[in-house]
Amino acid sequence: MKPFLPFIACLLPFMSSANNPQGIADGNTRFAFKLFNQVQGSTKSENQFYSPFSISTALAMVYAGARNETALQMSHAMNFQPNDHFHAEYKHLLDKLPEGADGKIKLNIANGIWVQKEFKVLDTYFDVVRSKYNSELKNVDFTNNTARETSRMDINAWVERKTNDKIKNIIKQGDLTALTRLVLVNAIYFHGDWATPFKKELTKAKGFSLVEGTKDRVPFMNRQGRYNYFEDGKIQAIEIPYQDNKASLVILLPLTVKGISEFGKSFDYQYYQDMIESLQFDEVRLSLPKFKIDFHLELGSTLSQMGMPLAFSPDGADFSGMTGKRDLFISKVIHQAFIKVDETGTEAAAATAVVMDLAMAPQTSQPKVFNADHPFVFLIKDNLTGSILFMGTIMKPGVSK
Repeated sequence: MKPFLPFIACLLPFMSSANNPQGIADGNTRFAFKLFNQVQGSTKSENQFYSPFSISTALAMVYAGARNETALQMSHAMNFQPNDHFHAEYKHLLDKLPEGADGKIKLNIANGIWVQKEFKVLDTYFDVVRSKYNSELKNVDFTNNTARETSRMDINAWVERKTNDKIKNIIKQGDLTALTRLVLVNAIYFHGDWATPFKKELTKAKGFSLVEGTKDRVPFMNRQGRYNYFEDGKIQAIEIPYQDNKASLVILLPLTVKGISEFGKSFDYQYYQDMIESLQFDEVRLSLPKFKIDFHLELGSTLSQMGMPLAFSPDGADFSGMTGKRDLFISKVIHQAFIKVDETGTEAAAATAVVMDLAMAPQTSQPKVFNADHPFVFLIKDNLTGSILFMGTIMKPGVSK
């Protein structure tokens, strides 16, 4: 059986041409919508929140060791461009993102690797993940029960620190076994205050309509001002900037309470790009519920269905770029994310664990009304590169999974 490697990650975009963050962000955006459609189908009545950026980064580090058909499947499923510059381009994006988040916005991205001591991993592989992904490296013992539990707690503590204590216990007891050989970890943390905060005294409780026909009373933040705004026959959309305009929260509100399901089926890369390009400044009376989500998701079957089943096959996986042998496969991909939106701004964090086993507009006289009082889609994007850092769906504010 093959030994397994857990990986923890935060989501990052994909690459196409050297030193081209726009090409990287484009690939990331395409993957984000493929993932959105898969995840939405499996959690139709629940809040969702995840970081495509995190998942991409963790799997980009795995991709560095993939070969032959396994690499081709990962490239297709993840929208990774199969060229010699991929990891150098990824590093360019990783270096570029903090530039867009300096000043009033905090964006931390960290990578780490926990390796079974004396397990033979190729220097060429370590060179890539250390030089291109700035990964910290630790040697541990997964074969001993006591030492393995110590390593699990050490990894979880590292993730907590890197996410400002927002992602806790990402690796549960039982996720690591005596066959664990490698754990690659990527964590992402975001904190941004609104460019124009909501006044707390204007926050009022009112009904949020649920798809099943009932209503919940939740606190709504209220403000009138000029925002980037869009509407068509399906949705209203609004872009709410954070300070310095380095990042934004984008809300996409279907026109009807039950419209979230049908809209989700047509919400894809092209629709998103057209919508972003069509945003125009307008006067908007905005009413947005406060919300907080903790979301945990196992992505192994989802990624297999998206076109990379070989990576999860003990007999078929080829990660010989890691060890020189076809002796590893992915057994789990675990993702955990957190977000809180209130009057001052947004705090969000995410981590993804991949476990691999060893095989033995102009102002108008009347403002637009944007009343997010029923289920909606939202995302946080970096405005410099266009990368989608986080994405989710609110079905019931205040309810966590």
